[in-house]
Amino acid sequence: MASIIMLKVCQLTEAEVMDKIITLKEAAKMVPDGSSLFWGGFGYQRAPIAFAAELARQKKRNLTIHTCGSEVDLEIMAGAGVASRFEIAFVAIEALGLAYNMRRRVAEGKVQVEDYSNLAMAMRFLGGALNVPFMPIRSLMGTDIVNKSRYLGDKKLKVIDCPFTGEKICLVPSLQPDFSIVHVQRVDSNGNAQIDGIIGEDIEGSRCGKKLIVLAEELIHEDEIRFRPDQTKIPAMYVDHVVILPFTAHPMQCHNYYDYDLEHLMMFHKLSRTEEGWNEYLENYILGVDDHYGYLDKVGWDRLMSLRAKKPLGY
Repeated sequence: MASIIMLKVCQLTEAEVMDKIITLKEAAKMVPDGSSLFWGGFGYQRAPIAFAAELARQKKRNLTIHTCGSEVDLEIMAGAGVASRFEIAFVAIEALGLAYNMRRRVAEGKVQVEDYSNLAMAMRFLGGALNVPFMPIRSLMGTDIVNKSRYLGDKKLKVIDCPFTGEKICLVPSLQPDFSIVHVQRVDSNGNAQIDGIIGEDIEGSRCGKKLIVLAEELIHEDEIRFRPDQTKIPAMYVDHVVILPFTAHPMQCHNYYDYDLEHLMMFHKLSRTEEGWNEYLENYILGVDDHYGYLDKVGWDRLMSLRAKKPLGY
């Protein structure tokens, strides 16, 4: 019976397929002000930067972002005023330095950051995917995060006596945000999404949100999905909408597709040191172009092609 149900869920009509595949602008328009989002990717890998930029172009406000750790995309959303709250484990521009936009917005009181460990955030996503209200975690017991003077509010975590052993155990609240935003390498027209390389928390994160928007580098035939079913990390039954978009993660990387753009990252980090420099970048590369393709034109296709992976070497 279960296999029959799965087959019915995954086989879509032509109308349903057309409804599932949408543009980046349409996807961002679905996110109302004040929404909460699981944000996929990890560090330099598969960050949904194009989605962050489109949210900024549409002047979305007061979003809450839940993620283990990301970089340029979080800097864009903090700097442009898109998100006012982040529940995260870290933010930085790795190998280059601090996240200047985030630091300024926190100092100005425009952004609130609730910090957890990477494992704690992953457990919160898993709890949401399992539809349970909280998850137990031991590792936080060895940190000062459990000290109530170090966090905001009473709902960040609870330390209880285990009902079975009597030992102290930490509980963290599960997350079920309004949307999950995940960037993958490939997807078919049904929504079956494949991820190469580091997965991070995207399996749990894709299942914990109320709606899932997948951004993919390319659309492939379902026969390719069947040929490599082990790479399908997110089955179609979880996917509400799909956006097909090349270089979604630029200037960061997408394994087997393109490397990170160090030159652009260094420029971004240097400009974001000051509010004036950040506004220059914002106007030139985000608000000053019509869409993601305008951004890619601005970066330059020769530059983008030089970053393409040389398969099967990865980068």
